Amino acid sequence: MKIQIENHEGRLRLRWHDGDKRHTLALGVKDTPVGRSLAQIKKAEIELDWQTGHYDRTLLKYRPRTIGKTATEILAPELFRLFSEHQAKYKGVSRSSIESRYKPIVRMLEKYLNKPAHTIGKRQVDNFVAICQETISGRTAKERCWLIQSCWNWAKDKYHLTNENPWVDVAVRFQILPRQQVKPFTIAELQAIRSTIASHPQYRYYSDFISFLTNTGVRFGEAAGLRWKHLGANYTTAWIGESISRGHHNLKTKTGKARTIQLPPTLQAALLLRYQKLQPKPDDLVFPAVKGGAIDDNRFRSRCWKTILEICNPHSALQFSRQILSLICYSFKNEYASKKTKTSPS
Repeated sequence: MKIQIENHEGRLRLRWHDGDKRHTLALGVKDTPVGRSLAQIKKAEIELDWQTGHYDRTLLKYRPRTIGKTATEILAPELFRLFSEHQAKYKGVSRSSIESRYKPIVRMLEKYLNKPAHTIGKRQVDNFVAICQETISGRTAKERCWLIQSCWNWAKDKYHLTNENPWVDVAVRFQILPRQQVKPFTIAELQAIRSTIASHPQYRYYSDFISFLTNTGVRFGEAAGLRWKHLGANYTTAWIGESISRGHHNLKTKTGKARTIQLPPTLQAALLLRYQKLQPKPDDLVFPAVKGGAIDDNRFRSRCWKTILEICNPHSALQFSRQILSLICYSFKNEYASKKTKTSPS
């Protein structure tokens, strides 16, 4: 193995070949006599490891720990932030998930574990678990600890950490209390919602949108992200393969799987009238917000949805308004199952 010391923009780096693979290792020091001496020491270390069979092919052993841009000692919050960027770039995690699931973990680590990641062991993890038990729900704590464990697994061989992942089996410590099953809307309630929004002077604009949700059972973001080019001939089908969440366009659904659904005649007729009225382009949203752009689920729920439910059933409006997505989809499935049972031969 022949290792060369090079000057790259005033800073030193090593370059060598490991078989057919070429390696470049930035040393994080300037090209000075002292820097050259450090480079010679690092070069000799790599060559000795190669000759004795202790060569680290990940190069982590040889990378600088606390100096330069390639430092491998890193604070826990920064480590998780880099993990979040990796998940978004290479694993397809949506921006809304990064905002709602990953960034709160960064903030929590900044507050309670703002120290070098390689110094975090069992005692620090136990303290973090105790804080989670006092401040957040078991379900949220379980997910956050599981994501931190995944972060540590990802960072192995990239950054200096403890040999054993201290977050292994931490998530199982949290008990998740059972949730009461959401009571779905009845067929009569769904019909009342449809008729109420259709006649409401302010929110009847969303009548077609609600009708599409209640007749198909697709998720809110899937309906909000539906475009005219996704509809089949004569509006008999709709391709569900994209979604919009918190204003962010995702080129996939929540499950990552696309599907084509059949649309009932009532929806086909409504979509035809809608097309004739709007004369949209293929890339236009089928159900845009009043002022254009995508419908925001938070605003829709707090304004339109809650108002309509208060008219239909004032006593349960608050509970139902918080469950817009699951209630509509779940109610549709129950309504469909009920109709199917009634029409099935005995």
